[in-house]
Amino acid sequence: MNRISVLIPDADAQLPVVRCLGASKRAVVHGFALHPAPFLEHSRFLTSFEQFKDVFDVKLWLNRIGEIVAERRIDVVLPISEFATRTLSEHRQGLTWAAKLPPLPNPHSFDIATNKAKLAEFLDSNSIPHPPTVVVTAGLPARDRLSTLKFPVLAKVPFSSGGVGTRRFEGLESLTIFLAEQPNDERWIVQTLIEGHDLAVNVLAQDGQILAATVQHVIMPSPKPFGPAIGFEFRDYPAAMNVAQGLIRELGWSGVANIDMRFDARHQIPLVLELNGRYWLSLLGSLNAGVNFPLLACEMCLGELRANRKSHSARYFYGRDSVLLSLLGGGKLRIKPHETNLRYFDPYPDAIRSAKYVAASLRMRCSSMLPRVNGGSA
Repeated sequence: MNRISVLIPDADAQLPVVRCLGASKRAVVHGFALHPAPFLEHSRFLTSFEQFKDVFDVKLWLNRIGEIVAERRIDVVLPISEFATRTLSEHRQGLTWAAKLPPLPNPHSFDIATNKAKLAEFLDSNSIPHPPTVVVTAGLPARDRLSTLKFPVLAKVPFSSGGVGTRRFEGLESLTIFLAEQPNDERWIVQTLIEGHDLAVNVLAQDGQILAATVQHVIMPSPKPFGPAIGFEFRDYPAAMNVAQGLIRELGWSGVANIDMRFDARHQIPLVLELNGRYWLSLLGSLNAGVNFPLLACEMCLGELRANRKSHSARYFYGRDSVLLSLLGGGKLRIKPHETNLRYFDPYPDAIRSAKYVAASLRMRCSSMLPRVNGGSA
């Protein structure tokens, strides 16, 4: 079996794509970083690695990708971040190596899907289930429209991920005061907070048709408000798949997408919250469930889907804390080592990240102790 030579042109995005390809044993992976990421040079999953050496310029970046394609005899150029995905899609027609790219969303669909304000309007106009939503612009009257929402609500900025910038409001007055303090012309998406639980549908699609998918239900939320969940259970949910298929079809989407949803406990239906037009943080969970999305994307580029596309029941717990817990009995959820990142351990990069994490934790702990130390010595 011939191995697939893959170039990741934005390897410093550090999503677990490289680990999925390495686990497949079918890919030889080369990394090209947009920004300094020297620790990736020693990754056990990368055959070669280089960093963009100059002040970043799209034209120079594209030219260097073309050179690497020729030098390394690359079969597939696989972007993993939203920036690289959109940029390569936009410039695809002018690239001599365009045939090396997997299916990617067209820029118009991408810009709708990854802007929470545009997506909310798109969901509404296409009758795709979503929470009651009002899109407002700071500095413009919106009280009447906001008063139609049931509180509490969540306010979100159009471009963010991981819950960054999300705020909760219990009543109209506090929300109105907050919006009045924001810069004029800044847009906010305000949604009723739905009672239920979070889930996501992960897909690989071509021209609006889903070719592979997994459904993950949150079983361990983040300890930080609105942060990325830690634990997931993978199981079929036809209702969520139907909603996802409708969204992907209306967008005419190609490529991967991570569709965040909320199960509405009152109405017993899944509601679309947002769409990430890139590979996602919990990607290794889908691999645990039997679906290797990066490998499938490479196979799509080469014209033959051979890898498994049917998921099975599985669990996955993200992060170093989950790994440690799995080795110390598993906690309340009885986490097993094979349900974590442990099997995909990458010694040098993981050691560097862990050292930085410990150093940052120590700095925070020391800084929190300083006022008490100073106060005690006064």
